Amino acid sequence: MADSHVFAVTGATGYVGSAIVKALQAHGTVIPLSRRTPSQAGIFWSLESEQDITAQFRDKGISCLVHAAWDMTAVKAAEVQRTNVEGSLRLLQMAAAAGISRIVFISTISAFPGARSLYGKSKLQVEAAVAAMGGLILRPGLVYGPGGQDEDSGGIFQAIEKQVKSSSRIPVIGDGKAPQFLVPVQTLAQIVAGAARGKLDAPAGQPITIANPQPWRFRDLVHSIARRHGRRVALLPIPWRLLYMGLRSGEILGLHMPFRSDSVISFVHQDPSPDFSALQTLGIFVPPYRG
Repeated sequence: MADSHVFAVTGATGYVGSAIVKALQAHGTVIPLSRRTPSQAGIFWSLESEQDITAQFRDKGISCLVHAAWDMTAVKAAEVQRTNVEGSLRLLQMAAAAGISRIVFISTISAFPGARSLYGKSKLQVEAAVAAMGGLILRPGLVYGPGGQDEDSGGIFQAIEKQVKSSSRIPVIGDGKAPQFLVPVQTLAQIVAGAARGKLDAPAGQPITIANPQPWRFRDLVHSIARRHGRRVALLPIPWRLLYMGLRSGEILGLHMPFRSDSVISFVHQDPSPDFSALQTLGIFVPPYRG
């Protein structure tokens, strides 16, 4: 293995992050940034931390920063701004001060002009900062595949699988026809690894949507997961406004909810026409989900 690259990765123990780390390890040294007690090679960092790690970036000779961390427990607008946005901006400023030449930001297909969810809008804020630095922005669709290293980091697709395996009645938002654009986690990780090594010849700052262009209706996706596990499920339509208000009320009361009310907004108010043109331009193939 040619150890010519040194990659710093945030969110390295998460579902997507752990897959990215494995893909990058074939091409160089990976330095995880983590809120947990880091290994000798790692750096202690979190989105909430105001500690300056510029010197550690320099000392470890990091050539690329892959920013995949995001605090999904933040539900209030001020909290999202303070942790995810401001924390990301501090990280990018330190990377710039350390002279890191390549930035790869893992955004989301939920980030687009006119996005109404806090998730999408906050990702857009960080995208703007990355674009100003000449970094690369990747917008993955719904990620699926094997679970991550963390037992709590399975991702949205795995949460659906878990629900299918534990219940024969699955609530769905509205008529369940909302389109889902999918990407295998290993495909995404390999694309990120290529981007981190400078192998993705894409215009700096231009977001690239990473998903197969053929959508799956959410209801069909749930039934496909059920069939794969040998189960039959009944879908229970729930008006999205009713679901949103119930989840939001629980969040206001400080209750632990099964998922965020903001996810309902992301689900209902999706990008009406995601741009997949960069996939063909860059020669990227995202295999279709086969069910």
